Formats: sequence, structure tokens, C-alpha cells
Amino acid sequence: MGKKIWGAIDALARGVIGAVGKLSPKLGGALLGLWENTELIAYLLAGVATTLVNYVAYFLLTRLLGLGVMPATNVAWVLAVLFAYAVNKAFVFHTHCDGPLALAREAASFFAMRLVSLLMENALMYLTVEVLHLNDLAMKLLVNLLVIVLNYGFSKLFVFKKRA
Repeated sequence: MGKKIWGAIDALARGVIGAVGKLSPKLGGALLGLWENTELIAYLLAGVATTLVNYVAYFLLTRLLGLGVMPATNVAWVLAVLFAYAVNKAFVFHTHCDGPLALAREAASFFAMRLVSLLMENALMYLTVEVLHLNDLAMKLLVNLLVIVLNYGFSKLFVFKKRA
């Protein structure tokens, strides 16, 4: 079932890229190169799913449980990071750890890098919502998109390194 769905998505994406390529061969070639980077595509899909976990958790915590912006941001972050580690390990970077110590090191590295992005997320949420009084849900989404980019770099360079 998953291969059929992925095949349909791939065919649709290649059709759109082909149409763009007819209008601008250079842009079409660049888009095709990005699309064929399956790790990047998988990461983007995992990032979207992680953002949904973060956003929905934040929404439920603030709207249903009445938590403030900053506590809800932090709880939503913990839930999203737990989800992200499992998805990135299994479906994006496909790493295997030789034993519990290696797994603990990898997980600790992942969470440490995510702490850096949490600090950035907290600073941006505080600035945009608490200081500038912008819409918290809109800012949550925008901030999470910025965090996805930062987290890919951290994951690729520091956490899920390919072992020789």
C-alpha cells in the first residue's frame, strides 16, 4: 500500500516538475534534483509531521487546558521531539546503533541539538507573541518552519552521521 501511495506522489511531483521544466528548464532541473534527494524529501515530510504534532499539541494545551504560551510551547516541544527522534531515526536517516550505549549517545545528541532549537523557538515566540502581540498560532507555525531548517542541519551534521 505504501509503495503505491509513494508511486502516485512521485508521479504527480514529477509531472509538476516536468511542467515547470517546460517553462524554465533551469528551475525544472533544480527541482528535479531536490526531488530525487530522497533523504531531504523524507526529512521535509517528517518535519511537516513533527510540526503538526507540535502545533496540535500547542493548540490543545492553550485552547483546551488553558496553559500559557511559554509552558504550552515547552510541552509541545517535548512531544514533538520524541516523535521527531523516532521518525528521523527510522524513516529519514536510517541509522542503526550497535547496542544501548550507542543508542543513548545518539538520542542524547539529538535532544541536545533540539535544545538549541528550543531556545530559538522560545525566544522567537516570546518576542513575537508576548512583546509584539502578534497572533500566537500564526507565529507558532512560522517559527516551526524556521526550526525545521535548523534541525535538518543539526541532524545531518551532528546526530545521524553515517558511520564508516
